[in-house]
Formats: sequence, structure tokens, C-alpha cells
Amino acid sequence: MLQTRRSALRLARKVRHQPQRRHDTTKATTGHSAAAGHHEPTKHAHHPEPQNESFGRGFYLTLASLPLGFALYKFSRNENNSSATSAQPAITRFLDHWSGYKDRWVARNTLHTRMVEQAANDRNLFQNEPPGKMVDLRFPEVFNSGSPYNVQAGQTANLDALVAHYEKKNREAAAKFER
Repeated sequence: MLQTRRSALRLARKVRHQPQRRHDTTKATTGHSAAAGHHEPTKHAHHPEPQNESFGRGFYLTLASLPLGFALYKFSRNENNSSATSAQPAITRFLDHWSGYKDRWVARNTLHTRMVEQAANDRNLFQNEPPGKMVDLRFPEVFNSGSPYNVQAGQTANLDALVAHYEKKNREAAAKFER
């Protein structure tokens, strides 16, 4: 008797924790259908019938604000003054008060464009300029900066005239600097 109770209790727990089937597999295999009296049991209660719901207060307020906004915009014009800014509606005048940044951006963009154009002109000028033909040497020993070892006889040129030229040039620059 105790063994029977245990197996009945196990079977009841297994059935309770078994997931619900979504499709009736016996219908396809046996040919039974819902019209034949075979219904799948459900745990859900029947849903209530749909009720008519109104659009709500927000919908009607939005619909009312559209013509009211148009009327406010239309009748807020100041027709008495003849100046162009006072003839505009109040909302436009208010928005124009906060749109001063456009003038600053136009000035900044114009300045930036001029600077970029000037930089492009300078670059074009420097890139198309032919390279200088004269190389100004800072010291005449640059010609003798090679290795002093393994120098064959007659390999080096006589640089006395070149040294004299640069010494004279340095003296003239120093004299010009002292004046």
C-alpha cells in the first residue's frame, strides 16, 4: 500500500510540473477535432468583451491647440507700425531675438575661408618656386669633413680660394652688424 502511494504521488508531481502543450498532437494522428467534442483544456479565463474607449483628453487638447496656435500667430501681428520687424508676428520676433548666432557664424566662416584661401595661395607659391641655386655654407670646412684616413695623393682639391671668399664674406657681415 505504501509503495502505491509513493508512485501515485510521483505521478501527480510529474503531471503538475509538465509544461502545457501548445498544439493538440492527437488531432493530427487520430482525426479528432474540436467539432467532434475534443477540446484542449486551458487555464485562462475568458477575456472580457472589448469596450469602446474614448480618445482621451490629450487627443482633444492637441486638436484644439492647432487652430488656436494658428489664430494666435495670425492675430499677433502689430499692424500699426510700418517697420519690417514690428510687422512680423510676435512668435517670429521672439525667435529672431535668439537667432543672433547666425551672424557670428557667418563672420567666423568668412574669416576661416579667407585664411584657408591665403594658406593655399602661400603653399602654391612655395611649391612652384624653383629651388635656390646657391648653397650658403656656414663654414668652409664642410668640404673637408670626410675621413682623414686612406686619402690618396691629389684626391682633395685646393680650397684656399674658397676659404678666402668665405672669410671675406664673414668680415663684411661682421662689419655690417657692428654699424
